[in-house]
Amino acid sequence: MTHEAETHTAQADPTASVAQQYDRRSLTYSNSFNNPLQGLIIRTIEWVTGKLTILRMVRKLERRGAPKGQAFWGACLDVMGVQVQTPDDQLANIPAEGPVVVVANHPHGLTDGMVLAEMIGRRRNDYRILSRSVLDGLDEVASSYMIPVPFPHDPDAQKKMVEMRAEAMAFLKQGGLITLFPSGVVASSDTLMGPAIEREWSVFTAQLIRRSGARVVPIFFPGANTRWYQMANRLSATMRQALLLHEIVKSCNRPIAPVVGEALTDEEMATLQSDPRGFMTWLRAHTLALANK
Repeated sequence: MTHEAETHTAQADPTASVAQQYDRRSLTYSNSFNNPLQGLIIRTIEWVTGKLTILRMVRKLERRGAPKGQAFWGACLDVMGVQVQTPDDQLANIPAEGPVVVVANHPHGLTDGMVLAEMIGRRRNDYRILSRSVLDGLDEVASSYMIPVPFPHDPDAQKKMVEMRAEAMAFLKQGGLITLFPSGVVASSDTLMGPAIEREWSVFTAQLIRRSGARVVPIFFPGANTRWYQMANRLSATMRQALLLHEIVKSCNRPIAPVVGEALTDEEMATLQSDPRGFMTWLRAHTLALANK
């Protein structure tokens, strides 16, 4: 669901509590596939690895009286023990108004999206994040900052993908900010013991930028998922999805300092019109190079 930025401002009451308890059945990646056996395996591994820990954090958040709207993300990260240490002078690289596309690498999973929401919300309120979220049921206002990305195996995946792209484009044309992970997947290794690699970036992002005339801001996330995740990814897609909740737990109780790069110049975006795939290859490398800043 989508609301205008001013609607968020009016509804985001930091003193309001979550009205109903989060449905624990929503906390799963088992809907990544439509095969019942795969779903059962994923749910079983989730319960054994990370789900109970996350549910305890969710219940703690509910007992505190989780704030609604933008403040919700900071409250979640506080319960998780995740300290965002990106300095304010870097956040100032995000234009305070006008259409903007924020692109980021995707090393961890759900935590990346939550950190982005907290960071961008410090700068402006009219934003949307393209994300596959399993925490939608926690707060309706906070969830409305998300534009859901369908899983590939969703029976209506193609229809939902078209709707997602149309919604993102419409929001940009209204002068809003869209942030996304152009790889569409969490970084993973090519071998059991190799380094995690950020996957190729989708040309859809180039189309979004070109058609909207948006400015572009890159953000680099340091780190990677655990070796267990990298090994599971090499074994099967089922095992990879089953360990995503485990990786959320492993991202807790530690600081994170994403690097916000400067908005791209006209010169840097010159190849967008003539070679969108080449532009995305360059933009991926440019974003990853922020690790050295």
